[in-house]
Amino acid sequence: MSSLRRVVGAAAIVAAAAILSACTGQQDSPSNGGATPAPTTTPAATTAAAAPVQATTSAQVAKPAPAKVNACASATKATLEAALKADEKASGALVIDGKGLQRIKCVAPWAFAHFSNDIDGGSVLFTQRNGTWVPVGGGTGELCEKVPAAIAQQICY
Repeated sequence: MSSLRRVVGAAAIVAAAAILSACTGQQDSPSNGGATPAPTTTPAATTAAAAPVQATTSAQVAKPAPAKVNACASATKATLEAALKADEKASGALVIDGKGLQRIKCVAPWAFAHFSNDIDGGSVLFTQRNGTWVPVGGGTGELCEKVPAAIAQQICY
């Protein structure tokens, strides 16, 4: 029984040494008298060790995500009037007096503005495409048919 204990004990020491050497990178063995052999590197070990370093480096160099811009901040009287003038069809069809666009409401990506004139006035619906406001329609009729109902309730009246 005592020889079995010695074998099991020796096996436990060898196993512990193997586990510890795997953790520290050194390969000590009870048979070499405790001397530490020179570490050896194989191409596979070098490649495996380099991969995590490269992944960590690229993660540290990654560009931050662009900040979200509030589209409604750009739905100003000047910006929407410029967008309306840039659209020849819409600007030619609407008669807007000197007061320009008024009562602008916005829920991105939609903006709605009223205007007055000598006849009866009206409204203009805008949408934002690629960061630019574009008139979708204007006049006195129902303009918000394509706008989601929840947004239309907030801006189209």
